[in-house]
Amino acid sequence: LGSLMSKTPSVQRLLAAEKKAAESTEEAKRSMSSLPCCFSDKIKKLKQAKIDAEIEIQKYREQREAQHQQFLRENESAGDGDHQLVIAQADKDIVRVKKLAAERTQQVASLVVQLVSTVKM
Repeated sequence: LGSLMSKTPSVQRLLAAEKKAAESTEEAKRSMSSLPCCFSDKIKKLKQAKIDAEIEIQKYREQREAQHQQFLRENESAGDGDHQLVIAQADKDIVRVKKLAAERTQQVASLVVQLVSTVKM
């Protein structure tokens, strides 16, 4: 019976297909064993590229932060100068107004006394 089945063309095709599948599986296993090495190199390269990119990003971030801090220092000092000018001008105006008020206080007091003491009939 076994020899009869082995001679049938469909059985022969089935056996050939099984043999081919086994060979394909073995070939795939062999190629899979070589993949981790390739993947390992690629993974190492990707990790190194990531580290390099992070270093570049950090350098760029530090550079931009330094530029921003310098910008703030330059504009802060200009702002302080303007602020100091405004305060100085305000102080001058206050002194001028107080002086003017002191000069005219006597005139205003005299005018008020005159208006109050004058009776019209």
